[in-house]
Amino acid sequence: MGESRQYLTRNAYAKHRGKSRQYISRLADAGVLVMRGNLVDVAASDAVLDDRPERLALPAEPDPQPGASYAQARLAKIIYEAKLKHLEYEKRRQQLVEAEAVKNRWASILVELKERILAVPDKLAPEIAAINDERQVREALKREMHALLNLLRSDVQYAR
Repeated sequence: MGESRQYLTRNAYAKHRGKSRQYISRLADAGVLVMRGNLVDVAASDAVLDDRPERLALPAEPDPQPGASYAQARLAKIIYEAKLKHLEYEKRRQQLVEAEAVKNRWASILVELKERILAVPDKLAPEIAAINDERQVREALKREMHALLNLLRSDVQYAR
Protein backbone atom coordinates (compact mmCIF):
# COMPACT_ATOMS: atom_id res chain seq x y z
CA MET A 1 0.00 0.00 0.00
CA GLY A 2 2.88 2.39 0.72
CA GLU A 3 4.22 2.00 -2.80
CA SER A 4 6.55 4.83 -3.81
CA ARG A 5 6.68 5.61 -7.50
CA GLN A 6 9.60 7.16 -9.31
CA TYR A 7 8.90 9.55 -12.16
CA LEU A 8 11.56 11.01 -14.46
CA THR A 9 11.65 13.47 -17.32
CA ARG A 10 12.16 11.97 -20.76
CA ASN A 11 15.79 13.14 -20.74
CA ALA A 12 16.49 11.61 -17.32
CA TYR A 13 14.71 8.41 -18.34
CA ALA A 14 16.85 8.23 -21.51
CA LYS A 15 19.97 8.37 -19.31
CA HIS A 16 18.43 5.75 -17.00
CA ARG A 17 17.91 3.38 -19.95
CA GLY A 18 21.15 4.30 -21.73
CA LYS A 19 19.26 5.43 -24.83
CA SER A 20 19.00 8.68 -26.75
CA ARG A 21 16.46 11.31 -25.74
CA GLN A 22 14.98 11.16 -29.25
CA TYR A 23 14.42 7.40 -28.98
CA ILE A 24 12.70 7.78 -25.60
CA SER A 25 10.57 10.65 -26.96
CA ARG A 26 9.46 8.49 -29.89
CA LEU A 27 8.55 5.68 -27.48
CA ALA A 28 6.59 8.12 -25.32
CA ASP A 29 4.81 9.66 -28.31
CA ALA A 30 3.96 6.18 -29.62
CA GLY A 31 2.32 5.33 -26.29
CA VAL A 32 4.83 2.64 -25.38
CA LEU A 33 6.02 4.31 -22.18
CA VAL A 34 3.79 4.70 -19.14
CA MET A 35 3.45 8.45 -18.64
CA ARG A 36 2.09 10.56 -15.82
CA GLY A 37 1.60 13.91 -17.50
CA ASN A 38 5.03 14.75 -18.94
CA LEU A 39 6.90 12.38 -16.61
CA VAL A 40 7.82 8.76 -17.25
CA ASP A 41 6.70 6.17 -14.67
CA VAL A 42 10.03 4.37 -14.32
CA ALA A 43 8.90 1.01 -12.91
CA ALA A 44 5.97 0.60 -15.30
CA SER A 45 7.91 1.75 -18.37
CA ASP A 46 10.87 -0.48 -17.49
CA ALA A 47 8.48 -3.42 -17.21
CA VAL A 48 7.07 -2.67 -20.66
CA LEU A 49 10.46 -2.15 -22.27
CA ASP A 50 12.02 -5.22 -20.65
CA ASP A 51 9.42 -7.33 -22.47
CA ARG A 52 10.24 -5.57 -25.74
CA PRO A 53 12.90 -6.89 -28.14
CA GLU A 54 15.64 -4.26 -28.31
CA ARG A 55 16.73 -5.22 -31.83
CA LEU A 56 13.67 -3.50 -33.35
CA ALA A 57 14.13 0.24 -33.65
CA LEU A 58 11.29 2.68 -34.04
CA PRO A 59 10.94 4.00 -37.57
CA ALA A 60 11.47 7.73 -37.95
CA GLU A 61 7.95 8.03 -39.37
CA PRO A 62 5.29 5.33 -39.63
CA ASP A 63 4.80 4.00 -43.14
CA PRO A 64 1.32 5.07 -44.25
CA GLN A 65 1.37 2.48 -47.05
CA PRO A 66 -0.55 -0.77 -46.57
CA GLY A 67 2.59 -2.73 -47.54
CA ALA A 68 4.51 -1.94 -44.36
CA SER A 69 7.70 -3.87 -43.71
CA TYR A 70 7.80 -6.82 -41.36
CA ALA A 71 9.73 -4.79 -38.78
CA GLN A 72 7.11 -2.02 -38.89
CA ALA A 73 4.26 -4.50 -38.55
CA ARG A 74 6.08 -6.21 -35.68
CA LEU A 75 6.66 -2.84 -34.01
CA ALA A 76 2.96 -1.98 -34.33
CA LYS A 77 2.15 -5.29 -32.65
CA ILE A 78 4.65 -4.61 -29.85
CA ILE A 79 3.21 -1.14 -29.25
CA TYR A 80 -0.31 -2.58 -29.18
CA GLU A 81 0.74 -5.24 -26.66
CA ALA A 82 2.50 -2.60 -24.55
CA LYS A 83 -0.67 -0.51 -24.47
CA LEU A 84 -2.67 -3.58 -23.42
CA LYS A 85 -0.14 -4.30 -20.66
CA HIS A 86 -0.42 -0.69 -19.53
CA LEU A 87 -4.22 -0.93 -19.39
CA GLU A 88 -4.00 -4.18 -17.42
CA TYR A 89 -1.45 -2.60 -15.09
CA GLU A 90 -3.76 0.39 -14.44
CA LYS A 91 -6.73 -1.93 -13.95
CA ARG A 92 -4.82 -3.99 -11.38
CA ARG A 93 -3.83 -0.81 -9.55
CA GLN A 94 -7.55 0.00 -9.53
CA GLN A 95 -6.99 3.15 -11.54
CA LEU A 96 -9.22 1.88 -14.34
CA VAL A 97 -12.54 0.11 -14.20
CA GLU A 98 -14.59 -1.44 -16.96
CA ALA A 99 -17.15 0.98 -18.36
CA GLU A 100 -19.84 -1.72 -18.35
CA ALA A 101 -19.34 -2.35 -14.62
CA VAL A 102 -19.66 1.38 -13.90
CA LYS A 103 -22.80 1.62 -16.04
CA ASN A 104 -24.39 -1.36 -14.29
CA ARG A 105 -23.50 -0.05 -10.82
CA TRP A 106 -24.93 3.40 -11.53
CA ALA A 107 -28.08 1.86 -12.99
CA SER A 108 -28.63 -0.09 -9.77
CA ILE A 109 -27.90 2.99 -7.66
CA LEU A 110 -30.44 5.03 -9.64
CA VAL A 111 -33.10 2.32 -9.23
CA GLU A 112 -32.45 2.30 -5.49
CA LEU A 113 -32.55 6.10 -5.37
CA LYS A 114 -35.88 6.15 -7.18
CA GLU A 115 -37.38 3.56 -4.84
CA ARG A 116 -36.20 5.40 -1.72
CA ILE A 117 -37.41 8.80 -2.94
CA LEU A 118 -40.82 7.39 -3.85
CA ALA A 119 -41.08 5.81 -0.38
CA VAL A 120 -40.60 9.17 1.42
CA PRO A 121 -44.23 10.39 1.12
CA ASP A 122 -45.62 7.14 2.57
CA LYS A 123 -43.11 7.27 5.40
CA LEU A 124 -43.61 10.95 6.27
CA ALA A 125 -47.34 11.42 5.59
CA PRO A 126 -48.57 10.32 9.04
CA GLU A 127 -45.94 12.42 10.85
CA ILE A 128 -46.54 15.53 8.75
CA ALA A 129 -50.33 15.22 8.94
CA ALA A 130 -50.11 15.56 12.71
CA ILE A 131 -47.93 18.71 12.52
CA ASN A 132 -49.54 22.15 12.32
CA ASP A 133 -46.31 24.19 12.33
CA GLU A 134 -44.72 24.92 8.94
CA ARG A 135 -41.23 25.02 10.49
CA GLN A 136 -41.69 21.52 11.96
CA VAL A 137 -42.90 20.20 8.59
CA ARG A 138 -39.81 21.68 6.91
CA GLU A 139 -37.54 20.16 9.58
CA ALA A 140 -39.15 16.72 9.18
CA LEU A 141 -38.66 16.89 5.40
CA LYS A 142 -35.05 18.09 5.73
CA ARG A 143 -34.25 15.38 8.28
CA GLU A 144 -35.62 12.68 5.99
CA MET A 145 -33.83 14.07 2.89
CA HIS A 146 -30.49 14.29 4.77
CA ALA A 147 -30.90 10.71 6.02
CA LEU A 148 -31.69 9.54 2.48
CA LEU A 149 -28.71 11.39 0.97
CA ASN A 150 -26.31 10.12 3.66
CA LEU A 151 -27.47 6.56 3.08
CA LEU A 152 -27.01 6.91 -0.69
CA ARG A 153 -23.61 8.58 -0.25
CA SER A 154 -22.36 5.67 1.83
CA ASP A 155 -23.77 3.17 -0.69
CA VAL A 156 -21.91 4.90 -3.53
CA GLN A 157 -18.72 5.57 -1.54
CA TYR A 158 -18.27 1.98 -0.38
CA ALA A 159 -19.55 0.25 -3.50
CA ARG A 160 -16.97 -1.98 -5.17
